[in-house]
Amino acid sequence: MENKKKKLLFIGIVMNSAGTEKSFLSFVNCLDFEKYDADLLLCKNQGLFMELIPKQVNLKFMPEFGELFLLSGKNAFNNMFNTFIKKNPLTFFAILPYFIKIVLNPKKKTKTAIDLFIKMMQKIAPVTEEYEAVLAYWGDRTMFYMIDKVPNAKKKIAWMHFDYSAPKADGALQRDNEIYLKYFKKCDNIINVSTAVDNALKAKFPEIADKCAVIENINNAEFIRQRSLEQESFPDANHFKGIRLLTVARIAEQKGIDMIPEILAKLKADNYNLRWYIIGAGEEFEKEKVINSALQHNVGEMLIFLGETINPYPFMRDCDIYVQPSRFEGKPVVVEEAKIMRCPIVVANYFSAKEQMADGKYGMIADINPDSLYKNIKNLIEDVHLRERFIKTLSAENFGNENGIEKFYEILNG
Repeated sequence: MENKKKKLLFIGIVMNSAGTEKSFLSFVNCLDFEKYDADLLLCKNQGLFMELIPKQVNLKFMPEFGELFLLSGKNAFNNMFNTFIKKNPLTFFAILPYFIKIVLNPKKKTKTAIDLFIKMMQKIAPVTEEYEAVLAYWGDRTMFYMIDKVPNAKKKIAWMHFDYSAPKADGALQRDNEIYLKYFKKCDNIINVSTAVDNALKAKFPEIADKCAVIENINNAEFIRQRSLEQESFPDANHFKGIRLLTVARIAEQKGIDMIPEILAKLKADNYNLRWYIIGAGEEFEKEKVINSALQHNVGEMLIFLGETINPYPFMRDCDIYVQPSRFEGKPVVVEEAKIMRCPIVVANYFSAKEQMADGKYGMIADINPDSLYKNIKNLIEDVHLRERFIKTLSAENFGNENGIEKFYEILNG
């Protein structure tokens, strides 16, 4: 008798060109579809990476209220109005206390937004199908949904891509320990994407340490290098012959994009002929802030926004230095991709930077400020032999971690 396939449910949000989505695509492309059926439940049919979802994955969307997953402290009123109040004006009275809290205590707006999310999530219809396991792959909100809305799963597994202890850029604490611990306790397993993230979570909540495991983001190194050969890269390749710096990131303060104009001004003062290219999307007002800052620092011509792309690898192939100026990260997928592409790299000292860069073996680690990033970039520009040494070191390593799927199978079947 033929063995029945095990059914897995992945819970996502949207398929934007971001690290979590890349991590999911790499992971699911390693899945043995002879043994597993995979459903992917998204809150919305949205994102540049929608076309990259493997055809073996059964794609589903929340029938209503999916916009709730995009709730933030900044868009709370518009989100709630369009998602709930417009459809049922009486829900205004359930939501009003949360709006008052956000106004009276803006430092806790992120915590209040999470409280509001959990409250209004109860209006979403539960998933009635049975699954061998459900994976909250997009982090905390998908974990809340998994626990409260997917009753018929033998195992519930949360995937954590972020440093739990990291504050928001506005100084507000991002998470409510009591709420998170309650949900963590209801998970069967909690997968962390780096040892640093794992250690931090277990230090914060020792009572869930036995549920935690580390599975680093899976990257198919050969696939990435092949894709880097599929197309041309920089649009100014024919006429600009200077140094190219590259960052692939969401345009947001968390990613440190706002520090770039000041760094460029220092590099310009040193008379370097260079351009800094940004691949990624973000809120328009965030981009405008960076552009205005670049104009104020008189480096507007040196900062090039290239928008989103499903294939950043040709740009990594042709850049001189890859820079990740992030303030907060779990373990960024894009830095692993830059390592695979053997780029000389400068990263800010985000939470897992020393682990990811092997204490400087694979690239430069700067302090999280413009001056330190400038000095490390300058050092790498001037020291050609140092760049060549990093390239040689990276070329000798395998950063794919394709065996991460085997560790997942052990956890799933253990």
